[in-house]
Amino acid sequence: MKQSKGWLTVFLMTLFILGMSNVVSAQRILYVPFDDRPVSCEYPAETLKAAGMDIVMPPLSMLASRGRNADPQQLWQWIWQEAPAADALVVSQDAVIYGGLVASRTHQWSDEQLASRLGNYQKLIERYPALRIYLFSTIMRSPHASSGGVEPPYYEQYGPDIFALHALTDKAESEKLTTEEQNWLNSVRQSVPQEVQRDWVERREKNYRINLQSTALLRQGVFSYMILGRDDCSPHSRSHQEARWMKKETADLKLNKYATFPGADQLGLLMLTRAVNDMTFTIPSVRAFYAEGIGEQTVPSYEDTPVGENVRNHLWAAGCLPLQYSSKADLTLAVNTPYDGWTREAGRTDNVKVASQTVSRFANRVADGVRAGDKIAIADISFANGSDNALMEELAKKNTLTGLEAYSGWNTASNTIGYAIGQGVLASHMLPEAKHRLLTVRLLDDWAYQANVRQDLLAKVLEPAGHSNVQLDGMRAPLAKRATTELAAFAADHMPQWKLEPFTADFPWNRMFETHIEIKKP
Repeated sequence: MKQSKGWLTVFLMTLFILGMSNVVSAQRILYVPFDDRPVSCEYPAETLKAAGMDIVMPPLSMLASRGRNADPQQLWQWIWQEAPAADALVVSQDAVIYGGLVASRTHQWSDEQLASRLGNYQKLIERYPALRIYLFSTIMRSPHASSGGVEPPYYEQYGPDIFALHALTDKAESEKLTTEEQNWLNSVRQSVPQEVQRDWVERREKNYRINLQSTALLRQGVFSYMILGRDDCSPHSRSHQEARWMKKETADLKLNKYATFPGADQLGLLMLTRAVNDMTFTIPSVRAFYAEGIGEQTVPSYEDTPVGENVRNHLWAAGCLPLQYSSKADLTLAVNTPYDGWTREAGRTDNVKVASQTVSRFANRVADGVRAGDKIAIADISFANGSDNALMEELAKKNTLTGLEAYSGWNTASNTIGYAIGQGVLASHMLPEAKHRLLTVRLLDDWAYQANVRQDLLAKVLEPAGHSNVQLDGMRAPLAKRATTELAAFAADHMPQWKLEPFTADFPWNRMFETHIEIKKP
């Protein structure tokens, strides 16, 4: 009799667990991205769908696009419409407060308009108290220079001086300027018109106040989690300065509620990953290892934080458990760092295809792990804005790429780290075919396009024609056709064992900086 009761208990517990898994899979996530760029919009959504999650986004026509800001009021109307049937909302603050990431740098909204939109979070949680809200926001970036209409128009002329002005001001606040630096500061203060300085600073101050007020809402329990990203935040910059101010204001916030680190475009996928982990009651364990040399002490270009610290912060934000001294983990993150700690540009001629001894040993370690059955995701940050050709050639020769959980090697180091963690963690929910399609997109985008084909198109098509690479206009269609052909040829030459499904490449923001790789549905 005792034995039969034991079997009955096991049976009932099994039914309960199965029932719980069905409830989880049925949960609905609303996702409002920065804008309609593939890296912030379609790629994260496809990752969640591949993991079997129910994700709903506003129509693309509602999102910011190249040359068009979103209407924050329209986005809030969409949220109110969808919220009754939702379990979680992963939302870009830049979208619903300003109208998009670019709009956060160029808008003319008043403090009253911004405060009214900020108040919607409180109203939303009061009406739907069971709704989990995962917020990601940014400290406005401080680029060295900018073109293509993604900053205020004056930035193309005064951008370098604006950057220098605030980089020196930041350094003066935390260190001591040399006589030469003080003279430089005095010079750039005179070179940038007062109205330009005032416009740029006033918008930044509005952004800072909104982020500070959001952390107050976090303390009140309005948000389940908040990430504050730092877009283009060099070690001395206005972004870095504001981050220091914000750090003092948020010293009481715990890792299980709040994170801040470099980067922006990876934040949506990272918050979606945390939402899935919360919904599935999962805390994946992740260990990281680094290439030889400077390794985790590397401070990449465009960023202000050592890579090791940055990786740990990304893992906590994604709802993972970083493991430092364990050989057993749910996922291993292999971080390819440059030996000397200098993250060069992937498009340079020194991104060679012949591996050094250190790159070979890193590739061997990855290959050995894959053969041993480890779940490995690669964050390839040795170069900015594209893959390390030598590493990828080594992995392709060893036929290791097919055994990876995820790969990432695009744009800034933090963008890469966030994608590698998000897609690597969620791969455990995916069928092999779905995981393969996501890997195909990253290999074609990060390796084939960013590190190789893009440079070829610039040198052989745009530069001889004297054509802009940030306003493709009539060149977009022929460039997209040629890019698709060259990417397919690159894949055939460099990863012949890869099963390549039919795909197309395009330039949705009418510039060469990013492409959209779309795998055609079978």
